[in-house]
Amino acid sequence: MVRIRILMRQMGEAAGVPIEPESQTQLLDSTMNAEGVLLAGVPGAGGFDAIFAITLGDSGSKLTQAWSSHNVLALFVKEDPHGVCLESGDPRTTCITSGVSSIHLE
Repeated sequence: MVRIRILMRQMGEAAGVPIEPESQTQLLDSTMNAEGVLLAGVPGAGGFDAIFAITLGDSGSKLTQAWSSHNVLALFVKEDPHGVCLESGDPRTTCITSGVSSIHLE
């Protein structure tokens, strides 16, 4: 992941676009050095609006404290122990139900 971040920064510099701005580089470097962090980076096209971190165990709570000291709000996403499921209460699912229902995973 470190190599990918370096290459993304170089690409941004060559294009004159801040894919991983220096302020995010500092935060991501400290995030990567935190206990329980598997990887961290800038999603999508980059630029000041978002970063991500994949953490192990309960290390996300310590990361939240560290990020909040930089005025960064953490949005937690966790795996579901039941795996992937289709939520029937979401009206957006009506157009994809048949496609998802036909998928069989082993």
